[in-house]
Amino acid sequence: MQTFLPYADFEQSARALDPKRLGKQRVETIQVVRALTWPGYGWAQHPAVLMWKGYEEALGRYGLTCCKVWTELGHGDTCAATIAADLRPIGVEHIRTQAELARAATLPAWLGDEDLHLSHRSALVRKDPDWYGPRFPGVSPDLPFRWPVRSENAVQAEQRKAEYALRKEHRATVHAAQDAERARRRRSRAAKRGWKTRRANPDNS
Repeated sequence: MQTFLPYADFEQSARALDPKRLGKQRVETIQVVRALTWPGYGWAQHPAVLMWKGYEEALGRYGLTCCKVWTELGHGDTCAATIAADLRPIGVEHIRTQAELARAATLPAWLGDEDLHLSHRSALVRKDPDWYGPRFPGVSPDLPFRWPVRSENAVQAEQRKAEYALRKEHRATVHAAQDAERARRRRSRAAKRGWKTRRANPDNS
């Protein structure tokens, strides 16, 4: 589950996608809309869903834009009507254009984050280098994917990982100190034995 936004502009993003992925984006939009609006639908904590939480109309506009570009390629479409119908129960009677949403300050705050869009371009190059390589010249296929919003489960998992790393580092520090103390004691005992030997045999010193 993922909405691909190689650019901040929805139409530019849609036109950059390969036909197969463009077609799938229409269905992905429906799934994310339902994850946000249908109780018990599932995927509610997926970062691809959380990134659109509170911006359902903007998500709808992204989906409709993908549908528009899809039909321009000569394909039929029923997803646009489904997206619009799924948004009506939450009060979205008319899905505004991206420009209208921008003027109303109702676009996601992460839209326009170049690091995010670059990570999406990188992911697309990784998925289909023949299609996206020429379209995104110079973009590395190895950049980490950037999620603007993470689930609570992911945050907690990262916290546990960080806490484990701190505990491991603390244990290593304690063990190093203990090893150093044992070494110091061995040196001290050896020095004392040497001193006693010299004292017992003054002629050899």
